Amino acid sequence: MALDKRPPRVTGAQVAREAGVDPAVVSKLLKGDSGMRVSAATRKRVEETIQRLNYRPSFSAQRLRSQRVGAVGLVIPDFRNPAYGEIIHGAEQASLDQDVALFVTSMIEHQSPMDVVVDLVASQRIDALLVAAGTLEETSEVNDYLAERKIPFLFLNRQTTGLQRSLFLDDENAMQVAVDHLVDLGHTEIRNIAGLKSMETGHRRQRGFEEAMRKANLGFKRSLMAECEYSIHGGEKGFARLMTRTPRPTAIVVSEFVMGVGALSAARKAKLDVPGEVSIVVFNDLEIASYLNPTLTTVSLPLAALGAEGLTLLVNRPANEPIHQKVEVQPHLIPRESTQQFDIENRRK
Repeated sequence: MALDKRPPRVTGAQVAREAGVDPAVVSKLLKGDSGMRVSAATRKRVEETIQRLNYRPSFSAQRLRSQRVGAVGLVIPDFRNPAYGEIIHGAEQASLDQDVALFVTSMIEHQSPMDVVVDLVASQRIDALLVAAGTLEETSEVNDYLAERKIPFLFLNRQTTGLQRSLFLDDENAMQVAVDHLVDLGHTEIRNIAGLKSMETGHRRQRGFEEAMRKANLGFKRSLMAECEYSIHGGEKGFARLMTRTPRPTAIVVSEFVMGVGALSAARKAKLDVPGEVSIVVFNDLEIASYLNPTLTTVSLPLAALGAEGLTLLVNRPANEPIHQKVEVQPHLIPRESTQQFDIENRRK
């Protein structure tokens, strides 16, 4: 499959050959080097060649040669998901501290992470890339593409086998925090509205739920989970599926915030009391959690720290240095109204 869609870029060396000068002459003329001494005829010939070939100097390549990153691209799945806003906010703050420009783009409908990355690289607007999008397979593909081209990059919250550079959250521990909270409240019929297993975070959070249930001696089987896409509609679908199964859950862990909003909406439509009949705890603590009815109990993951630490690592570590590390800030529970002590007397039969 051909990945590079655009024609090869004209290089400074090609301009030099066409104009009959040394490549250093082209470079210095473009930089406006005051110490450069060339005849007016030579200068005119170089300028005409640049125009004729439509040469655009790769300032990103110049910065890479000097080991200085001036512009960082950040690829996210969807601007509509507010959780990614937290990552962007952290990266933006770090970009100010590091004195670099930050360009954020999302995967427009029907685009893959590879499509977005190839276009960004071809545009020559960025020197380095943060990637917070993609399935397990797509992540491997992007990793190989960027490594082959020696472009500095770092994956955010991705742990696909073979990744050369990644910074990630402790998703498994976050799931343990959520399940422990519900167990402490006396719940045993705990279920999970899970992300797709093909997704990085979906895979890890599913694994974390299984481990947490086994650790609590509650056992595990696949029917305890409803696997859906990360969206409000996905949360609604997952909630409806779980509520048709026997025995019905008394508590649900939702693996992503907007899915949690969908689950809350589905409970309301089904006229189920939250938390009286079913408690809900949701991944990611966003400000809106305190304004919903009921307010949502959340497990706070350090999304802003992920963006900030990621950009700082990308800018300051050598481009060929392997990175595989966890964000230092640990997930923690923020209890609100959507979870309560299990009361068998008040549970709907």
